[in-house]
Amino acid sequence: MKNIATPLTLFLLLSASNLQAHEIWLEKDDNMQVKLFLGEPGEPESGDKIAGLKNTKIYINEKEASFPITQHATHWSANVADTGDILATVDDLWQPWDLEEVPVWQFWKSPKQQAAKLFAKAGRNSTQSKVEFEFVPIKPQSNTFTLTYKNSPVVEHDVTVLTPTKTKIKMTTDKNGQVTVEPEQAGLYVVSSDYPVNGETVIAGNKVDSTYNITSVTFQAN
Repeated sequence: MKNIATPLTLFLLLSASNLQAHEIWLEKDDNMQVKLFLGEPGEPESGDKIAGLKNTKIYINEKEASFPITQHATHWSANVADTGDILATVDDLWQPWDLEEVPVWQFWKSPKQQAAKLFAKAGRNSTQSKVEFEFVPIKPQSNTFTLTYKNSPVVEHDVTVLTPTKTKIKMTTDKNGQVTVEPEQAGLYVVSSDYPVNGETVIAGNKVDSTYNITSVTFQAN
């Protein structure tokens, strides 16, 4: 007998697909201002769709020393008086979602839930990981990054590179968790990846069964 997708199943699948297509990324300018975007790489959301970023922490080393942020039409911004790498994290952008459909007759059973943690970085100066899921350059200003989760390399894992011409390139980290981005044009590069991790935890005050981690790093090539 073939499995038939119910409307709820289709809704869950579509929701997961839309989630995986979204990330946050940072862009620095020459006026010591950093912009925070949400959406598909190179295709930022706007208006009410980015209002949920209001609790995002933008900082240098410690979240507790984050900078005030201001909402604009297509992004949020912060004034950052520092030339080093800028970090951003947010864990309450979306409410936890169900990972499974529980049959009505199993009324006593609660579906397993997942929540997202999003990370972003602008720059490639520091060779030390500062957040849970991060692209770390093997040396300052290197085009080779190690994708790390809790300081361990994430090996043979999918990575997406957005070029300055808005071309998306699919890559995979090697056995050392490394990926090399060879800039062929001058401009902004956005390197991103996602990484679901099983295990009960608390995210933004919600107890969930797994975490969907999303990270990006941006850098300018001359």
